[in-house]
Amino acid sequence: MLKLRDVRKAFRLVGDIRELGADPQRWRPHMVLALRKLVNAEVVVSSEIHFRRIKSTGSMKVVDIGWGSNPDGSVWKIHTEREDEQPENFRLATAATPLENGGADDAAAELVPVRPLEKVHGGRYLILSQYALPHAGVVDQLGLHRTWSQPPFSPAEHKLVRLFHVELGRLWKKDAIRRAKDPTSALPPRLTQTLNELLAGSSEKQIAQKLELSPHTVHNYVKALHQRFGVSSRGELLARVGKEQATFTPKLSMDLPKE
Repeated sequence: MLKLRDVRKAFRLVGDIRELGADPQRWRPHMVLALRKLVNAEVVVSSEIHFRRIKSTGSMKVVDIGWGSNPDGSVWKIHTEREDEQPENFRLATAATPLENGGADDAAAELVPVRPLEKVHGGRYLILSQYALPHAGVVDQLGLHRTWSQPPFSPAEHKLVRLFHVELGRLWKKDAIRRAKDPTSALPPRLTQTLNELLAGSSEKQIAQKLELSPHTVHNYVKALHQRFGVSSRGELLARVGKEQATFTPKLSMDLPKE
């Protein structure tokens, strides 16, 4: 049976993720460490699974992006791309419903919508929760592992991980509905990057150096943010965003600007 205190911790973690902001390079590392403590797992992996069909050959490639945590509390980034893969190798199946974005990824490949074969898979020393995001053609997954020397995962811990994953997934679904109703609601990637740097305390010069842009371009981005939020100064912008930041939806890594 789920313990109320653990359920509260799971919901609190969802809130923490929202407060961290949208950048997956911030919230995913925090999440894998927090989940490791929540269910006493040795290793936690959180990643997105994207399947693409190569137009020239018809073969499929899988792109796996995310973060993991080790027993010593360190975190590591995941980004692998492998060709000649099939969804079944990842306990997934091709979804019948076409992508809402049309499936277009680039000129050489197209996204292939996939769905989990089962929502939660695992047993005594593994919990694998998979959450489909059809609007993005992505399956988000959580993998939690224990060693043979540890007690096995309990049914309650399986339920707790799934409860957390569903609540996290609802944020993405709400964001998809919001974007569908108002296509202008999401900031463009460069404005998002600029805003995140302003929130972190960076000057326009520092932002220009980090993003490898001209100071003039960054200044124009800041002016665009002022117009977007209806403010006239940096202080007003940060105060306004600070009030609204709790409504930010954690972004997927696929939403990050391409290098």
